[in-house]
Amino acid sequence: MRTQAILFDLDGLLVDTEPLQRRVFNALLARYGVPYEISDEEFGRAFVGISQRENWESLRARFALPAAVEELTREHTHLYEQVITDARNIALMPGARGLLDALHARGTRLGIASSSPRVQVETILRGKGLVPLFHSIVTGSDVAHLKPAPDIYVRACELLQTDASRCIALEDSASGAQAAKAAGLRVIVVPNRYTQHQDLSHADARVENLAQVLALIT
Repeated sequence: MRTQAILFDLDGLLVDTEPLQRRVFNALLARYGVPYEISDEEFGRAFVGISQRENWESLRARFALPAAVEELTREHTHLYEQVITDARNIALMPGARGLLDALHARGTRLGIASSSPRVQVETILRGKGLVPLFHSIVTGSDVAHLKPAPDIYVRACELLQTDASRCIALEDSASGAQAAKAAGLRVIVVPNRYTQHQDLSHADARVENLAQVLALIT
């Protein structure tokens, strides 16, 4: 069955924003006087693929932070959006541009399926000049439940007017892969250094970088 559409996760899959998120978490812990820094390993194991609110609920309890979760998430969002406003802070993942250009040339319908807020997704895509390549963009601002719930992928398939069985999702995390599988899509995982140790066994295929994806798409 010929693939009609490819749906891309954004953070950690198309763009290398996870280090920026880790930096913001550590900056805010320092601001509140916490002498602790989240390592790469811990960030990948315990933070990636989990909502920002859940992460701050856990950190607030762990370090007895005086601020409410709402305030912590608001501060985090403000700092992060300042960082991503400058496109020079955002690097594309290896093979990303080549894969996007090749799929676009094939006439494959492309979509974004990200749990991040719409303002952040659009800021990143505009900054990297990627908006014209996508036929639809679905974000965490558009659905009731974030990944690993299937809502984002269900909505993305609706917008592309394509049956889920004829779509492939590209993901880097366990929660993202679970969301896509629950919505009925085939899933190719491209783990990064933060997610490579997650349980990605439920995906249909696993590759080392985006440059290897094209050979798996028919």
